[in-house]
Amino acid sequence: MLPFKTENNSRPVDYLVTFPHWIILERFVENLSSDGKSRDKCLLSVGIFVLFLFSSCDIINPEEDIPSFIEVKDFQLMTDPQTEGSNQHQINDVWAFVEGEALGVFELPATIPILATGNQTITLLAGIRENGLRSAPVIYPFYERYEEVINLVEGQTITVTPTINYVENSAFEFQEDFETTTLKLERAIQRTTESSQIKEGIGAGRIKVDQSATVINSSITFIDLPTEGGLPVFLEMDYRTTLELEVGLIGFNINAGDANRAEIYKVTLCPIDQWNKVYINFQEELAITQFSGYQLAFRASTNDTGCGNINSTNPEVLLDNLKLIRFQP
Repeated sequence: MLPFKTENNSRPVDYLVTFPHWIILERFVENLSSDGKSRDKCLLSVGIFVLFLFSSCDIINPEEDIPSFIEVKDFQLMTDPQTEGSNQHQINDVWAFVEGEALGVFELPATIPILATGNQTITLLAGIRENGLRSAPVIYPFYERYEEVINLVEGQTITVTPTINYVENSAFEFQEDFETTTLKLERAIQRTTESSQIKEGIGAGRIKVDQSATVINSSITFIDLPTEGGLPVFLEMDYRTTLELEVGLIGFNINAGDANRAEIYKVTLCPIDQWNKVYINFQEELAITQFSGYQLAFRASTNDTGCGNINSTNPEVLLDNLKLIRFQP
């Protein structure tokens, strides 16, 4: 492997024949003279030098192993519609392991290289963006891991479609899919059956915004959400909105009435013209506030607090497939 010059005529320093070797080789060549013996000696020296460089190729650049590959396009979530609701999800990433060793986090769809062959235990975990933040990729704790023994072959790609369920000890505190006329949110949200406003099924929720801001909350009070132990509590929700939409909790001590009532908003969702799913983790808010009761809270506003793309002339906030999930004690 002889050195070559780059486009700007500079000498490379990161190839096989690096800068010091280049200088040595030049000096060998410069020592060539018209004297035959001297020339022969120099040519012999140059030849030995070049042979040394070529023989060291395998030491400097040893032959690399050829990986095998698994391809993961998406996860398939299986649910019981009666107890677990919709199987729609927004799994963005796959966290991959082979024989318990981490391979990395890969955005879907992904082709994952593995430096192993033969029967290997492959573990795949579903990754989401916590609170809708691209900068917060996490393993979703309420989805099962997928595990399969796969016969890996060097240089070959094997396609895997992980099929997963909710973990067995998931507790669904609240579900609302707007498929019936009986709603679990207060009257400021209406059920719509217009096909252009529905994510799936035959209904969706539409927040009526008739002032600068409208707050709605769940008609159910949750009294057993964990406030200690660092346990996650997630709200899954599909939404489409032309306004800013804040999502959080209303906390209060049940025996104290409204005297000790607080609205705690976790995220602000910006307008989006396509249906999107968000996974909101209330673990931190529950640990800090320590109320005895909570309700879900949504505040739709015609005020622009930073999103920059609200449409107050056509206010529309649509919700579907709400699930509040915690672990069973």
